Amino acid sequence: MSKPVIRRYFSAEDFSHIKKDCKFLVDKVVKSGFEYDLQIRHNYFNLYYRGNSLGKIRYVKRDKAYLVNINRKFAGDEIKKKFGGQPRSNNYLRFSLTPNRLRSFYRSVNLSAMARKVRDVNYHEETTFEQILITDNVGRTDLIIVDRQINQAESRGRQDLLALVQRRNNNYQFCAIEVKLGNNPELKGDVIEQLESYIKKISSYFGDYKKCYELNFSQKQELGLLQTELTPNIISEVSGLIVVGGYSGIASKSISELRRRRVPAAIKILQLKNLED
Repeated sequence: MSKPVIRRYFSAEDFSHIKKDCKFLVDKVVKSGFEYDLQIRHNYFNLYYRGNSLGKIRYVKRDKAYLVNINRKFAGDEIKKKFGGQPRSNNYLRFSLTPNRLRSFYRSVNLSAMARKVRDVNYHEETTFEQILITDNVGRTDLIIVDRQINQAESRGRQDLLALVQRRNNNYQFCAIEVKLGNNPELKGDVIEQLESYIKKISSYFGDYKKCYELNFSQKQELGLLQTELTPNIISEVSGLIVVGGYSGIASKSISELRRRRVPAAIKILQLKNLED
């Protein structure tokens, strides 16, 4: 039997530890109004701030500890010294932390310091816009953003967001979302090709995606990241959405050019503009 093409959930054994040991992190995410973000991967999770990872966190059964990989730009000297970060490739540090030390590592003062470093050294308007979309849509039942920064094997690039869009009653369909600022040159046409490849991938492996995200959804509910009793039934239609924000004059021109070329019926374009006084 071939392996599923996408797995964004924990094994049952790992999940039992993470629910207990990482509740404090979930509480911080919720308390922040989802300014921080936690996304489940294949037996690990990422903690994000403004689209930047403040830790790739994996439970290691044999050590009864957590491995945390974090960009050295976001871990200050005091954190490195106190918790013994080991250098890894690509400018990352790795920490091995017991559950108690994991809580200490991500105590509020350290987490705030990491967030400041994101703002100071790695500010990207588009990833910040992506985070704003996630935060502003928390609590909706008609559109539920279930994942971000999704690597697509055999497809170009990395998908920005994946959502479930309500169709009728408890039936939802996948919606692949690309987030672009109005001055992004990809609005001249590349974004359509990107979305088409993502839609094709999800449609071709719909069974894998359905299983993955129904389990992902259920685990987020148990963690407390999704405060709803909804159990969505994911149906096979797949749509795409381009969300464009900022630089309204440039954006309007690019969107007009896109529509003159060819926009498939499954793909919609939403331009967000500031309201004038």
